[in-house]
Amino acid sequence: MSPDAWITVAIIAGTVGMLIVSRLAPDLILVGALTLLMVSGVLSPAEALNGLSNPALATVAILYVVAAGLMETGGIHAVGTRLLGRPRSITSAQMRLMLPVTALSGFLNNTPVVAMLVPFIEEWSRRLRLPVSRLMIPLSYAAILGGVLTVIGTSTNLIIYGLMQRTTDLDTMGFFEIGKLGLPV
Repeated sequence: MSPDAWITVAIIAGTVGMLIVSRLAPDLILVGALTLLMVSGVLSPAEALNGLSNPALATVAILYVVAAGLMETGGIHAVGTRLLGRPRSITSAQMRLMLPVTALSGFLNNTPVVAMLVPFIEEWSRRLRLPVSRLMIPLSYAAILGGVLTVIGTSTNLIIYGLMQRTTDLDTMGFFEIGKLGLPV
């Protein structure tokens, strides 16, 4: 292997080790690893920052801002309380949770949907004396299923869409194109 490959392997191993044992924030560790790759000459600054220009990443970042705005304004709590109500059983709570999450995940990226709903679901389950552990997996599955309805539903869909736009011999997908397969699922 070339020296650049060995440097890269060492930085990746160190990064994984730091992520496992360190109390530093993961974003600091990953930015540090990227900085080491640039300083060592393995990556040029243009190569290191190339991923930040991806429209898929920008879309997800914007959707995180929307999710944070909904959380901060109390919109999640107000809508969530009315929408989810007061179920009488855990099965009823799961169904009340999964249907709106699936719909939301089709039109917002599923990652920010889960990120903004986790604190609300924890508080909602505590208030109703329901086990939160029985609501988190249905939340995740509903978000995943909703994500396969539209191009912006998952980060993976957005990345593939961006790659399709760069390739001249492929037609790009329409907004609901993936839903032809995702809706039956």
